[in-house]
Amino acid sequence: MTKRTLIYIIAFLVVLNLSTIGTIIYHLKISDNENTEVQIEEIDVPDTHLGRFFRQQLSLTHQQHIKFRIYRQQFHYKANIVTDKLQKKRNEFMEELGKKNSDTVKLHQLSQQIGDLHAELKHLTFEYYLQMKSICNDEQQNKLYSIFWSMMNSGEPAKPGSLKDDIKNKQIFN
Repeated sequence: MTKRTLIYIIAFLVVLNLSTIGTIIYHLKISDNENTEVQIEEIDVPDTHLGRFFRQQLSLTHQQHIKFRIYRQQFHYKANIVTDKLQKKRNEFMEELGKKNSDTVKLHQLSQQIGDLHAELKHLTFEYYLQMKSICNDEQQNKLYSIFWSMMNSGEPAKPGSLKDDIKNKQIFN
């Protein structure tokens, strides 16, 4: 073999080795990223006994459970008040719609009031979530997020990996 042929063979082998090493490194990086993704499963949230459900799903300690119960009671008390107001405004809205000559100004006002009450309810919800999250460890926070996602999205599971970067940076809802 000539010297030139040996140089081409060596160059080819160097390129082949570099591409093999690059491929291995690339796959290791992807494998690491896949391992850090949050696995979020479909969660069937019951209509009753939510306290027991959270305690079991999150494996709460006794102290955590006591705090969860307090947070839940505070949330439900405030949320029930807002929900009652919301229902009254919806009824007023429907009564106005049912009139022969509906007052569009009143309908706009009622729409705004309903929207404000809905926003207040969402505000109470995220405060409740953040209180619960504050006493959870990382694993419990992941599970809590999955439960809340299911509750807010009619039982639909959260998209896998959608929390990966936020969880790594601990910035979920912060």
